[in-house]
Parts: sequence; C-alpha cells; structure tokens
Amino acid sequence: MRTHPLANALVAGLVCLGLANCSGKSSNGPAPVCSFTATPASQSFGPDGGQGAVSVMTTASCAWTASSSSAWISVPGTTIAGPGSVTYTVSATASTEARTGAMTIAGQSHTVTQQGRTPTVCSYELSSDSAEFGSDAAGGTFSVTAPADCTWAAISSASWLVVTSGAQGTGSGTVAYSVARNTDVPDRIARVTLADRIFTVVQEGDYDACQYAVTPVNVETCMPAGTVNIMVSTQNSCPWTAAPDAAWLDVTSGGSGSGSGVITVAFTENYDARRLGIVMVRWPAPTAGQNVRLDQAGCLYGVSRNEFSFAATAGTGTFDVLQQSDPYTCGGATQDRCIWSAISDVPWITVTSSMPRAGDNPVAFAVAANTGASARVGRITVRDKVVVITQAGQ
Repeated sequence: MRTHPLANALVAGLVCLGLANCSGKSSNGPAPVCSFTATPASQSFGPDGGQGAVSVMTTASCAWTASSSSAWISVPGTTIAGPGSVTYTVSATASTEARTGAMTIAGQSHTVTQQGRTPTVCSYELSSDSAEFGSDAAGGTFSVTAPADCTWAAISSASWLVVTSGAQGTGSGTVAYSVARNTDVPDRIARVTLADRIFTVVQEGDYDACQYAVTPVNVETCMPAGTVNIMVSTQNSCPWTAAPDAAWLDVTSGGSGSGSGVITVAFTENYDARRLGIVMVRWPAPTAGQNVRLDQAGCLYGVSRNEFSFAATAGTGTFDVLQQSDPYTCGGATQDRCIWSAISDVPWITVTSSMPRAGDNPVAFAVAANTGASARVGRITVRDKVVVITQAGQ
C-alpha cells in the first residue's frame, strides 16, 4: 500500500517534537567551561610530618581529583564535584636532609616541603675505662651512656678478649666481655674500642710458670763501706723486686726487673757493733721470694780505765783504747782496722790526742781548773765505751 507524502511528514514532525529539539541543541543550554583555583599552592612541614589541606574553588558541576607523586605524601583517591577541599598526610622523616614533593589537585600543582631533622651531636661515656684480671679466665661488663639515636659498635683488639654481648647498640646500653686464660708468663693488654672511647683490659701472666734463683743468699763484708751484686736468674718476662730492711743498706740499681738481672746493694761503713741486714727479693709466685742476708763486721772496744778523779786545779790524764774487729779476720794481720774517736761532752775536758784513730792507741786529755764551789762530772766517749771524769770544787 502506498502512503501519502503529507502523512509521512506529519508523523515525522510529531516524533521530532516528542523526543528532542530537532535543531540538534540541548534543552539545558551549552556545556559549562570548568576552571579551578587551588589554595594554598604550597605548604611546609617539620620532620615529624602531619596533615595538610588544600581548598578548590570551581563551579558545582565541575569534577576534580587529587594525586601525589611522592610516596611519603598520602592523599585520598576520590573524585569530588564542585568546590571542596582535600586533606593529605605527610609521613615523618628520619633524615637530616630536607625533601620536596608535589601533588596535583584539580589539575593544579601543590608543592610540599619537609624539613630534615636536626643532626644529633653524639657523645659517649663509659662507666669504667679499664679492668684488671689475674691469669685465669674471667669476664666483666661496662655501661655505655649515649643519646638515644646515636649508634656504636664495641670492637676488641685481641682474640683473647671477646665481646659476648652489646657488640652493637643505639643510645645507652651495656657491653659484656670475656677474658681467656693467660697461659704465657708476660702480662698482656687488649682494648675494646667504642666510638671515640677505649676500654683497656690488663691481664696478669701465668707467674706460676716462673722459676727463680738468687745468688748469693749470704754476704759477709768487713767494716768499710762498699757494694755487693746479687744475681737473679729466671725466665724472660718473669718479674721481681728488691728492697732492703735496714737504713744502712741501699739498692742502688736493680730495684725491680723482668727476667734475669743484677741487684746492686750499697752499704755504709760500720765501726760499731757487728750488724745484720736483709735484702728482700720478691716475685709474684706461690713462694714469696728470697731473702739475701748481709752480715757486716763491726768492732769490739775496751778502755784501760773507766773513771778519773781530779782536784779543783787543772790536770791531765791518759787511758788506753783497745779494739778488735768482729770477726777478727777483718782486722788484718795487726788488728788495727777499727777506726774510732774519743769525744768529750763538756767544754772543760779537752781531748788532746789527734782524732780519729785506728787500732790500739792511747787517749790524752786535759782538765781545766774548776773555779766553782761545786764538784762537776764530764765524760769522754769512745764508741760504746764511756770514761767518767770527776773534778772537785774549790
């Protein structure tokens, strides 16, 4: 069946009116042109981070998003239509260096700057600077005081000194260490270095392995001053000391040593009684050491008279001094090696014989007149002998 052209045109017009404007234009008008303003354009944060916000101004139908190009800046990934704001988070930083990141918000650039942390000035203190141990195995600890974010390492300088715990740490802490047995004779030293600090460990040697011999152990000398040498024989690194027990003995060299050595002992002259002294040689071993006995000869004295009496007038007198060395072998063939002087203790008695004298000899003296009414007493001393002189008054 053939349709009339006018009818077709009328139907087409009704469809056009019902569905849309047949001119091709929207009934709501033209599509809007979107523009965005994001504020602020940048923001700064401290090293601990925090949250920031950016506001966006635009028309109601304009959609926008926010994104971050830095992993340390977190921002929600939602789409927002019309004006609004977005909140983002900046994570904390442990670095001392500043850093800068960028965000894109509604097509606008937003710059984020974060400051670095202030560098910590690290200082370290140890509870002790050193420790000493015997030759046996042992252990110990020491404390470290440091700021909380300061790192350190404890490093031993020797294989026999081992850091057993606290080899590394941050801030304050404790270092434990062990010391192996010292099977050698010498003492030994090792160190634990921690930053700019040093902890020193001193360990004694195994002195039980040391063997000592001292010669001579008995020394006999005559009356004059002199020196004697004492030989100490032992292994290398085995220590010893030497000291006298009498004021008339002096260790002039070899007061201490390690390994074999010589002790030189000086002694003063002695014309009084025979005397004994000891040089004490000592070492750090189960046996304390060896005493060296010094026996120095002396002299025995006698006088022919023990007392004199004089009238008030001036006068003179004599007495004999007899001497002998002890032992007699130090007196020589003529037994004249003892030296002595006769000394008056008052001004009115004058010893007229020359002094000092040696061997057997007389002593001459003079007594001045006594002008006083009272008697008086004086003395002449020869070593350990005393001659008493009494003078009457007027």
